[in-house]
Amino acid sequence: MLVLLVFVASVANAAESPVVQLTQLLEQNRNIEGEFSQATYDDQGKQVQVSNGMFLLSKPNQFVWDSVAPYAQRIISDGKSILVWDVDLQQATKKPLSGSSSSSPAGLLGQPAEKVLPHYLVTVVSDGTFRLAPKDEESMFKMLTLSFQKNRVHSMSILDGLGQTTVIKFKKVVAHSGVSKENFSLKVPADVDVIEEGQ
Repeated sequence: MLVLLVFVASVANAAESPVVQLTQLLEQNRNIEGEFSQATYDDQGKQVQVSNGMFLLSKPNQFVWDSVAPYAQRIISDGKSILVWDVDLQQATKKPLSGSSSSSPAGLLGQPAEKVLPHYLVTVVSDGTFRLAPKDEESMFKMLTLSFQKNRVHSMSILDGLGQTTVIKFKKVVAHSGVSKENFSLKVPADVDVIEEGQ
């Protein structure tokens, strides 16, 4: 009887649509933090950029994406607005989260699946790996592949319109039960030039 129940459950899971499967996984990764490494390759496969840093995601729609090397950049959302801060250049751009594209890793992972996934055609590549193709032809990228291991986000690969591929690997990913809103403050030092868009 137990074997039969396991078989039925397996068949039910296999029958779930790719969107349903991915939604369930993304929702399990809404309150997480960890580290990432990111490498970008040109259309010939040559590595052109490498960076690494830390990230923090928290419901609802709050996230921090901190690149610490080789250049310091912070992408922060307080749930209403998103701020992209180039620390070394002392420049930042702020715009409404609702009007921003979900094309960045933080934007894709930090927002509810039901808000993000309708913009993509989702297919299953293999167990725990999904391919997302933007429905909007003017999207900043052509294809995105998202992989999970043990229900935790493991890697992301983004192919942009110029043929460049960015590969992001996540590590030391852990869940949290909630963090202080101060982590998502959009305040920057007075000497930072802030450009506001769409306000």
